[in-house]
Amino acid sequence: SSETRYSSLGLVKSRLILAMGEYQEPLLSRVEPCTKAKRSAEVQTPLQAVVSYLDAAFTVTERGSSVSQEIRAGLVTWVTMSYIVVVNPIILSARFADGSSPISFHAACRATCLSAAFASGFVGLAANLPFGLAAGMGLNSYLRYGIIDRLGLGPEGALAACFVQAVLFAFLAASGAVDKVQGALPSALKSSITVAIGVFQAFVGLQLMGLIVKSDTTLVALGDLSQPNLWLAFTATLLVAGLLIRKVTGALLLGICFTAAASYLLGLPNPNQDPSAGLSAGTDLSAKLFDLDFTPMLEKPQEFGTAVLCLLFIVVFDTAGVQHGIGQQAGLLDGRGFLPGAKYGYLGSAFGSGLGAVMGTSPVIIHNESAAGVQEGGRTGLCAMTTAVLFLLSPVLVPVIELIPPEATAPCLVLVGSMMMGPVKDIDFGDLRIALPAFLTICITPLAYSISFGIFVGIASYYVLGCVLWLAEVASVGGKAVQPSFLAISGDDDELIPEVP
Repeated sequence: SSETRYSSLGLVKSRLILAMGEYQEPLLSRVEPCTKAKRSAEVQTPLQAVVSYLDAAFTVTERGSSVSQEIRAGLVTWVTMSYIVVVNPIILSARFADGSSPISFHAACRATCLSAAFASGFVGLAANLPFGLAAGMGLNSYLRYGIIDRLGLGPEGALAACFVQAVLFAFLAASGAVDKVQGALPSALKSSITVAIGVFQAFVGLQLMGLIVKSDTTLVALGDLSQPNLWLAFTATLLVAGLLIRKVTGALLLGICFTAAASYLLGLPNPNQDPSAGLSAGTDLSAKLFDLDFTPMLEKPQEFGTAVLCLLFIVVFDTAGVQHGIGQQAGLLDGRGFLPGAKYGYLGSAFGSGLGAVMGTSPVIIHNESAAGVQEGGRTGLCAMTTAVLFLLSPVLVPVIELIPPEATAPCLVLVGSMMMGPVKDIDFGDLRIALPAFLTICITPLAYSISFGIFVGIASYYVLGCVLWLAEVASVGGKAVQPSFLAISGDDDELIPEVP
């Protein structure tokens, strides 16, 4: 009946109310969220708070890394790049015939360290990328012997050319022109740039070992196998390779420390400790700025313009190639093959070059030795910030840097170079349209000892070959206008050069 049904429902309802009255929430769920956050903050030590802040600021965990790993990677990057603190001032301070130096060793050392610290720090903060920047090898020789001596611009005029180059590069980077040039290249050609940088880096490492030496007859030759430095570096290479295979934390840094310690204990010669070079003089921290001389822009426009354009060409292609190659190695490229924050990498190079010109050094680029830090686990700007702090301290650390022999960093360069061979699988060597430009890029970069020239030859050959195939296609259709598809910038770049019908 209806009365019975209503009474049953009332009984159920009263039992539910009674049960709800007796129910108590678990203790943890009754703690207010703000209270839990306060307790968590109270439990944290100052060191843990700093680590948490750095983790959040640089998105370390999101990129699969840790704060300690990033700092260690930054240390490895600095160690592998530290030679520039000594070598760059030696080149720039090379004396004239009358015994005077165009740029003093003290000034060049300060400029090298401070411009590297500023540029690396800028890239770490603005782009959150694990790149180390410093004055580029090759550029310093061109500045000292090509611009100052051959073009006759003098030290102040040569540094003014470096400053103008930095301004132009900053404009190209800010306007997106550099990214558009990079976007016009097929992914396979970009992969060949990564491989070329790896081969070049390994070639440099083999030279530092002494396994490959200069030859007047064959240009390069096998080194003296009786040299203990060579066998020490080769042994260290195998040791570090074993540590990497076993996934030992800090393998590259351990290899550098092992080689440096073994070299010292065995009493092997260290060219960095040549007392005649006066390297420790870099500890002089007094400030000096150069008075840039822009009068050659009007008095010697051809020489000044040649210097600016050559510097700009080298810096643009060198920076773009290394940035993409190491970004690919770190797994930081997006779905379209672009590196997020790349514009700030270019701007870091430009701003560092401008500061370096005012202080007395050659243009700043992203060093390919950054690949060593990436291999150690660097994935964020915290790695670059660590490198920047160490460069800031480098003027007073020159005596310590001198203790690191060249063969100590050679194993890192060789091993990282071998690991950069992976993208070669993305190159279709069965298609000569892309195989030839890729092959030229990979071969010419180490043989010409120039990353920028290798990239230029690869890009030029790609577009020249594309024009030839386009003309052949136009001729085959009876002279009708055909859109040159290889000039199109598209997300799908597998077929930028048309098939020949």
